Amino acid sequence: MPDESSLQGSTRGADRSTADEPQDSPKAADPDVGSDALFGFLVEDPTLALSGGARRILEASKRLLLRGGFEALRLDAIAAEADRNKASIKYHFGNKDGLILALADSLDYEQCLALAKETTGTSGEERLERYIAGQTRMAADSDGFLMFFDLLPHVVRDERLRPKVAATYDWYYKMNVEWLGLADRMTANNREQYIAFTALMVAVVDGLAIQNALQPRGFDLERAFRMLEFFLRSGLEELVASLDREGETPAACGES
Repeated sequence: MPDESSLQGSTRGADRSTADEPQDSPKAADPDVGSDALFGFLVEDPTLALSGGARRILEASKRLLLRGGFEALRLDAIAAEADRNKASIKYHFGNKDGLILALADSLDYEQCLALAKETTGTSGEERLERYIAGQTRMAADSDGFLMFFDLLPHVVRDERLRPKVAATYDWYYKMNVEWLGLADRMTANNREQYIAFTALMVAVVDGLAIQNALQPRGFDLERAFRMLEFFLRSGLEELVASLDREGETPAACGES
């Protein structure tokens, strides 16, 4: 039994099976998922390594989080919702912190991988259109963002969880590079510039998702993303050209 004070690093590649639960056959992996050739870096679905019992606990936790917010994530409530005992939760995830990390790690993951597949093999305006459509779809996932925003204040205050969830954002930055078809242009010299740009893209999606959650019937999410598409169509090539010049900022581009 793992020590109760331990914190699992991530659901990716971390799981245990209890002796009193049936051993699950490993879930067949999509041949396109986890391929460096497809995404330009290792991509791994964090739920693939989990047993059926662990996934059941994770899904039960999501239902409770969605219905009652962070305060609903009590181990006894999770165990009852998943029809498991509390010991099995600690066995799979170490403790409540490990479960919270697993929740944050798994939200919207399938949509991210779907967008990577949708943009692969495309370029130019078609790729940008698919990028915008995918980002609009993810921002419209009110349930997923509601769960994440419920977790976020607690994660930010926790010195152990904060850097681990921050690593998830690093993954989002890299995925944005891939979705926009810029992976081949990123080098060791301009990497920080590309990450700064994609951090801005992530902030836009998160910000629009918040506004959409606050005004589910009054906020025009699609119009906002059409504006983002207009800005990217108008300035993306110029921006990328500036990023390709080692370490040069967009602001420096306009200087004489």
